[in-house]
Amino acid sequence: MRLRRWVLPVVMLLSTASLAACSSSEPASSEAQVAPPGDDWVVVVFDDTDLEFDLGIMDALLETELAADDALTEAGLGMIDGNEIGDHSYELYFVGGDGEAMWRVLEPVFEDAPVPWTRVAIRSGFEDDAPRVITR
Repeated sequence: MRLRRWVLPVVMLLSTASLAACSSSEPASSEAQVAPPGDDWVVVVFDDTDLEFDLGIMDALLETELAADDALTEAGLGMIDGNEIGDHSYELYFVGGDGEAMWRVLEPVFEDAPVPWTRVAIRSGFEDDAPRVITR
């Protein structure tokens, strides 16, 4: 069974952006609008070999997730999209315009993570049939 859950900071960011847009009586200029992030994906997977997934892994990775999102945003490459909890794994989804460039920014962030990643998939489009997979 897999459960897709949105990351709270992303929801808060979207809510803040919506409120800001509603509070202005002037139409937003095209310069103020953020371009869509693209359709390349980096999926960082944390496999857990226990019989049941340890939910503590999610808590341990929260600060790393926020740091990864900040790094991608500052680089102008993308953003975190969400996560997925499986029976034996935890997956983080990042979306942007260049998956390889995104991984170059994300890799050092995840090297310092309190839980080691086990696999990364760099996808061209979410349904990419042949993503580049990096394993440890």
